[in-house]
Amino acid sequence: MTWRVGRRPPRVAEWLVGRFLPREDVEGVLGDLEEQWRDRPARGGRVWYWRQALGCAVRGGARRWRLAGGRWVRRSGRSKGGDGMIRRFVRDVHYGLRSIRRNPLFSAVVVATLGLGIGANTMVFSAVDGVVLNPFPFPQPERLVGVGTVYPRLGTDLGFWENLSPPEYRDIAEGSRALEGVVAWDMGNRQVTFGERTENLFSAFWWGDAFPTLGVRPALGRAFRADELERGDRVAILSHRVWQDRFGGDPGLVGGTILMNGDPYTVVGIMAERTLIYGTDLWLPMGVSPSMYARNRRQFQVIARLAPGQTLESANADLHALAGRVEREYGTRFEEYAGWELRALTWNEINVRTLKPAAMVLLFAVMFVLLLVCANVSSLLLARGTSRNREIAVRSALGAGRRHIIGQLLTESVMLAMAGGVVGALVGVAGVSLLTRVADTLGVPVPGEVVMNLRVLGFTALVSTVAGLVFGAVPAMHVSRTELSRTLQADGPSMSAGRSSLRLQRVLVGAEVTLAVSLLAGAGLLIGSYLNLGRVEPGFDPANVLTMRLTLATQRYEPERIEPFFRDLRERVGRIPGVESVATTSQVPPNAFSRNRFTIEGSAAGPEVVVPVAYTTLVSPAYFQTLRIPLIRGRTIEPTDQRDTPPVAVINDAAADRYFPGEDPVGKRIRSREGAPWIEIVGIVGSTRNVGLDRDPEPELFASAIQRSGTNNQMFLVIRTRVEPRSVLSAVRQAVAAIDPEQPVYAIRTLDEALADSRATRRLSTYSLGCMAAFALLLAAVGIYGVVAYAVGRRTREIGVRMALGAAPSVVLRLVIGQAMLPVGIGVIAGMAVALLIGRLLSGLLFGVSGSDPMTLVAASGLLAAAAILASWLPARRAVAVDPIRALRPE
Repeated sequence: MTWRVGRRPPRVAEWLVGRFLPREDVEGVLGDLEEQWRDRPARGGRVWYWRQALGCAVRGGARRWRLAGGRWVRRSGRSKGGDGMIRRFVRDVHYGLRSIRRNPLFSAVVVATLGLGIGANTMVFSAVDGVVLNPFPFPQPERLVGVGTVYPRLGTDLGFWENLSPPEYRDIAEGSRALEGVVAWDMGNRQVTFGERTENLFSAFWWGDAFPTLGVRPALGRAFRADELERGDRVAILSHRVWQDRFGGDPGLVGGTILMNGDPYTVVGIMAERTLIYGTDLWLPMGVSPSMYARNRRQFQVIARLAPGQTLESANADLHALAGRVEREYGTRFEEYAGWELRALTWNEINVRTLKPAAMVLLFAVMFVLLLVCANVSSLLLARGTSRNREIAVRSALGAGRRHIIGQLLTESVMLAMAGGVVGALVGVAGVSLLTRVADTLGVPVPGEVVMNLRVLGFTALVSTVAGLVFGAVPAMHVSRTELSRTLQADGPSMSAGRSSLRLQRVLVGAEVTLAVSLLAGAGLLIGSYLNLGRVEPGFDPANVLTMRLTLATQRYEPERIEPFFRDLRERVGRIPGVESVATTSQVPPNAFSRNRFTIEGSAAGPEVVVPVAYTTLVSPAYFQTLRIPLIRGRTIEPTDQRDTPPVAVINDAAADRYFPGEDPVGKRIRSREGAPWIEIVGIVGSTRNVGLDRDPEPELFASAIQRSGTNNQMFLVIRTRVEPRSVLSAVRQAVAAIDPEQPVYAIRTLDEALADSRATRRLSTYSLGCMAAFALLLAAVGIYGVVAYAVGRRTREIGVRMALGAAPSVVLRLVIGQAMLPVGIGVIAGMAVALLIGRLLSGLLFGVSGSDPMTLVAASGLLAAAAILASWLPARRAVAVDPIRALRPE
């Protein structure tokens, strides 16, 4: 088969040939190429044509070559095209190096300034890349999704954590055509023995093989087999970090045995590095059929892959239809299905939702800083360019065109920027290490890791090149407009050129002030928000309270032995010197996580009524005393509330206000489900910030751990001390070991540390943006100082004349500062406008402060204005100290 006459060669390839061939040869060569191309087979013809076109570029621009008989042969004579371009580029680079060597101090200042700006961008981008853009090593991350739910009847938002029941998982796995590799898991804790030590490992219990869904393979060994998953065999897969830290990376562990809750388990595999799902270090088969669970027991998570040809939108449409089918089938039995939704998001998006806004703000902020750096360097190059006017004029007189001069100056700028990029990469490496340590200190939970990789280095190279073009463009365009005759006739730099440079410098100062004010305002909003968060009353007294968690192995502790263990532990810990009170609880503010629905006796249950939902906490009698949560009405949980007495509960005032508006709930009865015993509300306590300091208290229901004995094998030990809390930790461990030597404690921290950890992400954002704003303020002040110093230097004779004619130093001082403050004032006004826009973007990160807070805007503007006055006052003061006679003396 041959190509028909009507078909045309690839247009881009034609352009490529025309771009590199001399004009007189283009038509002939294109005709020759097209004639040979039409005689070639359809499959290989376009490939052949592209190969010939690319040959033009590869062989140095084709101006040294010609096409003869289908082959490229060298032309006779010297080339004047492509070789000239290469020689000119090499010459520009060589001349740029000479120029940099002639001005080492100037070059060092520029490179150092750029290095700081590019290094800050490198550091922040590495964090954004590792934590937000690519937090996991899973291939095709845009096709790995998690399934979330929304229950309007329960008043819940879109959630992906313990949001689905096993039957709902089966509905998705069997009924969704848009998803494949659907797997589900529950999370818990297992005690694993490492030599003489027993530690608690956060564990995942799987339905289905997660490795194909994640798109990774085990680092060692294998995944679970289908029969192992179905039977629940005693096999385990350990995380890479546990394998390294606890077993020294011993490859012989695979196929070996570990003790888990006292039972032997065979290790069949080691996860790939960074293959962490919510931090689970141990994977186990679920071993129980999904049909064994109730449809409303929602404690599982689901992930899957998009099927071939499916998109996230089509998957959500499929899930929407599936939710409708479930509602029609089960809606009469389960009222929470009314209007419920199933919705998929990418796994990356699910895990970075809380971090993404702060990360994007920091990325834009650091780019603002780089623009400020570019404006500063442009101002320096403008000042230096005035002194190079005569050099540029001589080059123009010798035949250099304006385009060549601009190319030469841009080459110098890009070379300086690339040197700054090298410095920036080194600064970025140090910054990444520092950022990682700071994040660890602040307790910021991140899904990925912050490292320098090829993507980050590529970003650094791109930013360096763009920065060189940005800060070099304005000076190059300005300097290349040199008036040849006037410059060559003048003994020194042209006065008109100096005035033009000064005008451009003032424009750049205005731009710097705009950027600095907007960054200062943004930092001020975050600082105010963080301070407001620190002033929030948590609803309890966190001082001198130590908490830790214990998980009793169900293989060794029957339900009836659980409460006696914790009762014995409370008694032993209560006798430790320095302990004021002790309690056990299933969850501790500000990190409540277990929430359940309940029914109020005698309440309406229409379809428009929101089903009551509250965080449900099991507590021992001294819980409220230990945390010093105030009692508002009735009584709290007492030691007399035993298993053989009527069940009682205490609610917080948030639950009372929401579900018992205008009435007294004390004495009313509630129950968790149909057929369950009624529970009497015996008291109301103050609300704690149970889901974070930045959120209003949620309704919470407190039940007696003694009356619910055996229903929860995981409890927190809460200890109030009269001494430093961690000083009693050793004695607490001894008390635990006296009851059970193999029982570990974990999640050890004080409540003060828990509150600090809840603010960690905001604290890191505030510190980071604050540092950038301080750097921006310094850059703006340096830029203003440089412009005023340059202006004063050029106006020395004028200032001498004014002072010789009797002008007072204060008048000259006001004149210089007033002229300097004009671009600052314009920049402040523009910066306030930009700050209002930034405030709207920051609204999701703010607490107790508006994005247009006038005090913050005034403070940011005032701080910048004060810095500008100081920066302009220093060279102005030096100007009025000049001796008029020396200023008027001819050069």
